[in-house]
Amino acid sequence: MMTNKKEILETIDRIYKQRRYNAELSKERKMSELYTKSKEFADICDKIKLAGLKLSKASLMQNKEQIAKYSKILDTLISKRTKLLIEMGYPSDYLEPDYLCKTCQDTGFVVLEDRVEVCKCRTQLFIELLYEQSKLKEILKDHNFSKFNLDYYSKEVDLKEGLSPYKNMVKIIEKVKEFVENFDKPNQKNLLFYGPTGLGKTFLAHCIAKEVIDKGKTVIFLDSISFFEILKDKYSKMLRLYEEVSDEEYKSLEEVDLLIIDDLGNEGKNAEFCHGVFQSLLDKRFLSGKKMIITTNYSLDGLVTVYSQFIMGRLQEYFMFLHLFGEDVRVIKAKLHLEKKTSET
Repeated sequence: MMTNKKEILETIDRIYKQRRYNAELSKERKMSELYTKSKEFADICDKIKLAGLKLSKASLMQNKEQIAKYSKILDTLISKRTKLLIEMGYPSDYLEPDYLCKTCQDTGFVVLEDRVEVCKCRTQLFIELLYEQSKLKEILKDHNFSKFNLDYYSKEVDLKEGLSPYKNMVKIIEKVKEFVENFDKPNQKNLLFYGPTGLGKTFLAHCIAKEVIDKGKTVIFLDSISFFEILKDKYSKMLRLYEEVSDEEYKSLEEVDLLIIDDLGNEGKNAEFCHGVFQSLLDKRFLSGKKMIITTNYSLDGLVTVYSQFIMGRLQEYFMFLHLFGEDVRVIKAKLHLEKKTSET
């Protein structure tokens, strides 16, 4: 894995604890302010506290008559306090804690009738911390369009492809920039770069990541091994019929604006059992309009031997396939470096 999951989760828990503390502290300050301003308000609040204590005692004793009695008293007192607040010029919800997220009340989780779900705000925080603690931030300082050099691609026509690697890359960059420009449009297809190693597939993915982050979007960049480790974990939980509410990793794959999977196919045959989870994720991201980038060293025929016809069908439907060919850029760079060194001696 590209970062320390445990460290991220501990950081998230600290952040939510601080948020709840700040919200409650803000409420206490407001209460203190109103206690000083109005004796009537202070008296009502004291009665609310007393009624609350009696209701708690009745609940512990399972005294239905007392529970009904003090519930009614409490509701009446709270209504009186709300009315008084409005008369004093405050909004009716003035005493509500100032939670940053009203949905989960800064807990990070939403309690539904039949389950507990990770709140979107917690998933978003996980994605942001994942990016901050990954190496991607440093990588993008050098891997961006300003550093992309077309000179490494031959202008000699490849007879098999019918055009030169240079012209092919020019066309690919046009498609890439179109992808970035239309990132928020639902009809913009995802991109899948395929071809031999050393032709700039990962570099292009990094370039896109930089552009998308600059647009204020979130990005997760995973090699295929790390990606499928998350899918395996999800598959295992599904088999055990176990829903772990703190499953931020898989949830982040669903929610992040741009998911990049590098070197698809490198995860090997031992990941075949969770291809169904992969297919499900592809469908969910497509239906929600979330974008993806995939790079692979496999040819299209090679991909067919690794993935089922169902996954290949999804890839063909959801992605634009862009083929890179030519001489390994790293080999060309090494040659040029050697030539330069030779000429200097």
